[in-house]
Parts: sequence; structure tokens; C-alpha cells
Amino acid sequence: MTENTNSKFPSEADVVIVGVGGIVGSMIAYWLSELGQKNIVGLEKSSVIPSDIASTAHASDFVYNTTHDKLGCWTTAFSRKFYEDNGFFLKKGGLEICRKGDDARWEELKRKVGSGKAFGTNVRLISAAEAKEKFPLLDEESLMGAMWDPDAGLVIPRSQDVVSFAVEHAKDKGALKTFTDTPAIDFEVENSRVTGVHTDKGFIKADKVVICSGIWGPLMGKKAGVPVPLMPLEHPLLFFGPLPEAQGAEDFLVYPLLRDQGNSAYVRDTGRLHGGMLEWGFYEDKEPRLVDPEDIGNPEKTMGSDSMRYLDLEEIAEPLEKAFETTPILNELGWDERSSFNGLLSVTTDAGSLIGESPEVRGFWLCEAVWVKDGPGCARLCAELMVNGKTQVDMHSFDISRLYPEQKEKEFVKSRAFENSQTIYTPAVHPREPYISEREKFVSPFYEREKELGGYFDNEVARWERAFAYESNREKLQDYLKDIPVRENEWDSRHVPYELANAEHLAMSDSVGMINLSHFPIMDIEGPDAEKMLEYLSVAKVGGNTPIGKVIYTNFLDEDGGVHADLTISRLGDTKYRVVTGGADGNRDWVTLRNYRDDNNLDCEITIRTHDIATLGLWGPKAEEALGNFVDADEISLENFPFVTAKNLTLNLSYANSRRLEKSFRLQGADLETEYNACEAAIQRPLVKEADFHGKAAHLKHREEDPCAILCTMTVDDLNVSGVPRYPVGISPIVDPSSGEVPVDSKGRRSYTTGMSYCPSIKEFVVMGYLPAEIAKEGQKLAIEYFNEDGDGVYPITVKIVGKGSLYDPENKKVRS
Repeated sequence: MTENTNSKFPSEADVVIVGVGGIVGSMIAYWLSELGQKNIVGLEKSSVIPSDIASTAHASDFVYNTTHDKLGCWTTAFSRKFYEDNGFFLKKGGLEICRKGDDARWEELKRKVGSGKAFGTNVRLISAAEAKEKFPLLDEESLMGAMWDPDAGLVIPRSQDVVSFAVEHAKDKGALKTFTDTPAIDFEVENSRVTGVHTDKGFIKADKVVICSGIWGPLMGKKAGVPVPLMPLEHPLLFFGPLPEAQGAEDFLVYPLLRDQGNSAYVRDTGRLHGGMLEWGFYEDKEPRLVDPEDIGNPEKTMGSDSMRYLDLEEIAEPLEKAFETTPILNELGWDERSSFNGLLSVTTDAGSLIGESPEVRGFWLCEAVWVKDGPGCARLCAELMVNGKTQVDMHSFDISRLYPEQKEKEFVKSRAFENSQTIYTPAVHPREPYISEREKFVSPFYEREKELGGYFDNEVARWERAFAYESNREKLQDYLKDIPVRENEWDSRHVPYELANAEHLAMSDSVGMINLSHFPIMDIEGPDAEKMLEYLSVAKVGGNTPIGKVIYTNFLDEDGGVHADLTISRLGDTKYRVVTGGADGNRDWVTLRNYRDDNNLDCEITIRTHDIATLGLWGPKAEEALGNFVDADEISLENFPFVTAKNLTLNLSYANSRRLEKSFRLQGADLETEYNACEAAIQRPLVKEADFHGKAAHLKHREEDPCAILCTMTVDDLNVSGVPRYPVGISPIVDPSSGEVPVDSKGRRSYTTGMSYCPSIKEFVVMGYLPAEIAKEGQKLAIEYFNEDGDGVYPITVKIVGKGSLYDPENKKVRS
């Protein structure tokens, strides 16, 4: 247990950490001190550090390594290494079992092994007999098999010991002072910037405050006018025993960890701690019990600690009975009611952590919704952002600025957190899994007509409804449908009417099609410094003699030349520009622009026009003819309306993914991210503009170097490997067919699919992904793994394009016509 700082309560600090007594706050202090930050004050609501009221205090402390999220795998791997390097980790391995008859769970384990291979974990499938050998308490007859993670293990003795270690480390470096029994009462905010923290011991002036309050995060944010989009969730933890072989153990863990995710539960022994019990944890997948943050600490519901609540056994009777089937020892040992409880943990609107400077209040930082297995990794990312302004890996999926204001509204947060709570362990979440609640927030002006046409609105983006295809086209497109392959496996076609979308794709290539892009964010930037700002942020030239009406495709880079944004900028006047970006990236790009303007005292207005302007794409060889029915034909001739131009016209009145892949167009957040530079992504321009731009020095250096990896376009040679043609969705590892290993470049980056889709215009299944330079060669034979078991999910692929180029209309004659 760490001692309070014996000094006068400070009146100022460079950084204030709110919640320093949990795993996240303590690790923020550790990493800030490692990065040279001084004058840090850590506040803790509890009377002790480590906190006895935070979620860390009751955490199960186990670490499994594999998810379907690249960043999640990285934060876990980083955290595990930190624990290992400092003597806080016991590697015992972990099982994820599959019950007999649960074919869906077995398929999910196969998919998880693929994600592990893509992102660098060592999981593999094993038989029921092998699972029983590793975990003798299992009933082998109830099992189909399991996934084995040899690197899984336990933070020891407890994650609370890591808290003490991290806090003392920062103190020893002379960087940190801590104060217990000192909650943040309020925050001072001036001109949308934090200026200090009010406590009952006094006011601390500070221009950086980082909230690591976990389940209390929304309450802290509210005091500063910052919505923190998470909800506390009750998580039942039951203890059985004692187990004789664990009761007298020397170690902290006797058996490997065990997940029974088909039953949304896990089991672990407590080793020499807690009397050698078996802990059974459950995540409610039917009716999760969310807790209003205001109700935390309710004395009628609280059991010993604010983050521990009374447990009603009836609420989990059914899954507990099911647990007795695979681990009958639980029933034999009996339940210890006195030590069982509902622990509180955090769930967000999209299941991702919340890291970064809040868009609403500058200097008000968040590191929220982080589990023990990711604590050191997430804290490191936050500290790097605070000190260096960038992170060592692309963290867009955890960046708080990814969320629009409408995605932080209270009812939306509650509804989406509820849905995400239902899928923490089960059922498997499809890559295109739609949310059900809080829909139809934003719709296009044509939405009612789209519904009449039978639009398939399974998915949304940024709360905008968008149709993947229209049922009304089915009869009209029968001739095209005959040429579209049928996806026999239900998973490959779930949530998207691919056959219909592919037929629309072909029809548009022959004639004309209209795509509703109203979800694309639009920002108008106007003022004396609009050109200066956009010229500096953009790789492409957008100012100077760029003509009015010109549309420029460009990127924003970070200082190391990594690709931060992918967008188009139209010059509408001498001092006016229009920025159009991707639906998922709009708020993040707006924050980038707003912050650069404010930090450099530039004079320009940024006006969000997304809800004022409907965006339609009219494409195909007859697009000009179709538009000519509504406007003066001369106005839209090639002479008067050439390629990549913008103009105002007076009108008298999901096949997007396959389209982009057949053209090898890049997608931000998938093919483009800060871990790869523009040259590796093959989006560098023939010439570099004379004007300076953010990341220019690094970009020039990259242009002189041979890239160690490059984005390639590949095609699948055979989709019918297992007897039923498969059409992969999601992310798959790219492997060397001779060794079965994933290629790794000289920077340690692994090859996986960044995008893939069947492209009907060329009748090929197209894959994109980065390959090490030495194998990035046209004609190179590789493979992808998709639901692989004993080789039945290894699909051969061939590299067709290295870097720039496209399989469809490679000379862009159709695009420019």
C-alpha cells in the first residue's frame, strides 16, 4: 500500500490524474513519468492507494490475448509484457471450450484462431481430450473441443500490487504526489479549456486533467461538460469451495484459465489467495443489468465497496446450472454466498475504450473503459498522446474523438451499452453485425422513398441510415443476377444482400446508378486563413493557383508520415473550401481541423454542413445522360464539367465496397492508418508540393527509401476449398502456403487482409493487404485463412498489383469519360 505524499496540498500542477488508485490512473502516472513529465498530482477518492472501491479492487486479473480487434490485441500484448517484465505475471495458459452441439461456437473459435494469427497471438484448436488433460476438472464428454492460448495467465499477486508499484515508481522519479480521500468535486473551465480542479482540500490550477475514474467517469465528465459515453454493468462473481488441491497451493493459480463463452462464463481457481476457491464469473447475455452512475454506492445495494453490489442467485440460476454440466466440481463444492457479489465494470457504446483529449473541453483527457488486461497498454497510449501528440500505433478505434456528439447522448449510450453487454462473451459478433436500438436518428431526404424501394438498412454509420441494396431492383436485374455467384454459407451473406448488391454493381457499370452518400461528413471552411490551414495539413496542393471549382483528393499525415486522414477538398472560392470525408472519420477529422486552427490562432470558420446538404453519387457511362434530364446538358459536358471539378447546378426538381476494391481505392481506418506511411500505402503523389505540410520531412525521407512493406491487391484463386464456396468477410491472416506462417516485415508488422470483397465486374474475389517488400511481387502465391481447421480454410491467393493500380479500368478511361 502506497503512502500519501507528506507535503502541503499543491495549488498548481502540470497534470492532475483523477483516479490514481486504479490500474489505469496509476499506469498513466507511471508512463507520464517515464516520458519526462513532472509536477503530476494524483487524486484518489478512496482512503487508500491502491483503491479499495475501484473496479481494479475486485478484478479477476486474468489475461487472454486474442480478440478480433487489432488494437485490442496490441494493448493486451503490451500490457502482458509489462506485467511479465516487472514480475507481475504468471503464465499458465487458458482454454476457451466449446460444448457438444454448439457448432456456432466452434466456428467462432476457428475464426478467433484466424484473428490471432493475423494479429500475432499463439492460439490453436485442441481436442476435448487435450482440454481435459490441461484442465482436469472438465467433463470431457460434454465437449466438442477447445481453443488453447499458451500465453494466457494471471496478474499476480493482484493488479492492486501493480498499482502500488506504478505509483511508487512515479514518486521515485520525483514526478508524482498523491492524495487520498480527495475526490474531484468540480472542474474549472474557461473558453472551452480546463484550467483546474476543485477538491475539498483546495483548488489545483492545471491545464491538463486526465480522468481515470472508470465507472465514475460519466459523473466526472458531467462536472466539466464532457459526456463520457459508458455505463457501469453488473458482473456476477461467485465463489465455490474451497478446492483441496488449490487450498494448500504455493502458486497463485493451480490450473489454466477456463472460458465457457457459449455459456457466457469463465472459471479460475484462486490458488493460494482467498482460501483456494474456484471463481465463476458470468456476463449476462439476455438482460444485462446496467447501473446508473448516480446509483453507484447506493447503501441498499452496495456490498463492502462502491464497485461491489449484492448478488441475487436467482438472476443467474440458469447459466449456473449449465456451468455444472462442463465443470461439475462447482456443484460438488457448493456456493460461498458471503464472498460472492456483483462487480461493476464499464461498457461503452461500441465496445471500445475511450482515450484521448475530449473534443468538448481542451486539456480534459480521458482514459476510460479499460480492463486490467489492457491497463498498461491503454495508459501508455494516453500518455504518449499527452506528451508527444501521437502514439506508436494507430488508435483510431479507441480515440474518443471517433464518436460524434449524437453518439454520446444519454439514451443512446444506455441503449448501445446494453446491446454490447449482451455480446461480451456470446453470441459471436459478425463483422457486419447491426445495432438494433436508437436507429433512424439521421436519414436522407430520400429515406421514405428508399424504404418504398425496399432498401436494406441493416447497418448504419455515425447514426446515419444507409441502404446496401434495393429489393425493387431484383426483378429488373434478373439478367445480371444470373452471373452472380450464390453465397451458400449463411455467415458469408449475413446482414448484406450481396447477390442483389453485386447485380446493381454490374448494372451501374453498364448504365447509370445513384448512390446515397448523405452520411459523408461535409465541412465548409472559410476565412482569411482557410487556405493556410488546409495547405499545411494536406499532402496535396489545395491553395495558391489551384482553380476555384477544383476537387482535390488528399491525405493528412502525422509528423512521422503515417496516414491520419483520407478526404477530398473542393475549392469553392478564394477563401472558401469544402471538405468531404468518410462517415466513420468525420468527427475525428473535424477535431483535427478545429484543434489546428485554435492552436495556431488562425482566422477561419469551420461549419458542419452534413445535415444541410444531401450527398448523392451518380456513376456509370450514362450518368451524364441521366443528369441531362434535369440540368442544362451543356453545363455538364466534359468541356464544362471535367473530371474532379465541383460546381453549383440548378436542378428542375453497398456495392461501394466491391467498387472500391476492384479499383484498389484505399479506405481510412482499414487500408490507411498511421502505422503505414503514404509510400507504403502507395498513395504518394508524383511530385511533392513546394509548400510545407505536416509530416513533410518524414514523407520526403520515405520517398527516398525502399518501403519495407507495400499495400498490394490480390485475388483468390479458389473459393471452393472446403466443398462449399466461401466468400470471406472481416479480417483474415495472409500466410505463406509453404510454411503456414504469416509474413512479417522488418518493422514487425504482420500481413492480414485490410479489405476484401467479390467484385462482379471482373468476376474475382479481391483482397488487399500489406506485404513485406521481398514478397510483394506480381504473381507471388500466398494464401488467406478463413475458418480454418486442418487446412479446410486455406484459400490460395495471387498478388496482382503491387502498390498503385487497379484491376478494373486501370487507365481510368471510364472514370474520366
